[in-house]
Amino acid sequence: MKKWLNLLAVLGLCSGGQTADGQIVQRNAQFRLAADYNFEFYNEYPEAARSFYAAHFAHFSVYEALLNEGPDAVNEMQRLEEQIRYYVANPPRLEPPADIIAPNWSKIAYQTGQAMDWTHMLHSQLYDILADDRVDDKKAAGERAISYYLANSGAAFSTRGYGHAFMLGGGSWAGTFARKYPAINGILWAYHWHHASVYESLMEPDLAARRQTLERVIRVFEDSVLTNLPAYMPLTAQFAPRFAELWPAAAHIFDNLHMMHDVVNDIMADARIPAAAKDREIERMLQQMLYANQEWVIPPPPPLPPDANMHMPMEAMTVPTQLPSGQWLPQGHPEARMQVMEGEMPMPPLDNNEGNEEGEP
Repeated sequence: MKKWLNLLAVLGLCSGGQTADGQIVQRNAQFRLAADYNFEFYNEYPEAARSFYAAHFAHFSVYEALLNEGPDAVNEMQRLEEQIRYYVANPPRLEPPADIIAPNWSKIAYQTGQAMDWTHMLHSQLYDILADDRVDDKKAAGERAISYYLANSGAAFSTRGYGHAFMLGGGSWAGTFARKYPAINGILWAYHWHHASVYESLMEPDLAARRQTLERVIRVFEDSVLTNLPAYMPLTAQFAPRFAELWPAAAHIFDNLHMMHDVVNDIMADARIPAAAKDREIERMLQQMLYANQEWVIPPPPPLPPDANMHMPMEAMTVPTQLPSGQWLPQGHPEARMQVMEGEMPMPPLDNNEGNEEGEP
């Protein structure tokens, strides 16, 4: 048995890491749901698939730079921005995981990096389902993939629509990164637009229309969005309403992932938080945003009116809305209702995958 454990450790399948305060973290990994459609998006639309990889490089490289250089890393952020823009024009062929891009940061926040990578896997799998014309019932296939994702509950983000709540009200660090490094922060938000817009392109009914709209998304992203950076973090349903209506749980999951990216940026960039305490603050926020804990979490209310440091358009203030049919429209959907000033944000029920043949995990 010891021989096999040693072999597993060498292969990286059974290993542990340490947080900044010396706690041991078990490093387990889980692969995507096995299916014939896996990697179809990359095979059918390689340019669009590769266009995401600079975003993942950017997120984890920012964390690593802020850990290695400290919260005041102006020169390093400028260098990173140049490198990210190079990768936009010359995207990598493959997407490395968090602990390859950010090895030191992964040592103090392994579980958060794992949750982000696990959710990037769901991103990829839903792209594959939409890209594969052999999948007749895309809704059922997607719900099965979402259920499989949620079964890894310690690494899955909540299916509830928190919007911008935690990134704007989760701690005194909120907004630090956007204020200190607006250029690279804007690039990261631009990629959130990119993710949602690619989803909406894949909702087109035939191959020719998908190719045309995907090409337009990439062109608009490079020529317009990256030169006129977003002033707020886009929500998935704002730019992918058909996708969000098909899989509202996924829209919430991806918004929560993007919000957690911003939370980590802020914590790492806030000089008031000692380096030795950053891992604990990241872990605190991760636990509030995980699917496993969503039944007891009460998010901070979104700021109304919006914080002066961040412009948020009115459509970003729409909240999860139940239709007469019983279906829920996700946060940010153009047809969802506006946030009521004195009211609490409604939360969709836990059974977001109702009717899924696999059942709720």
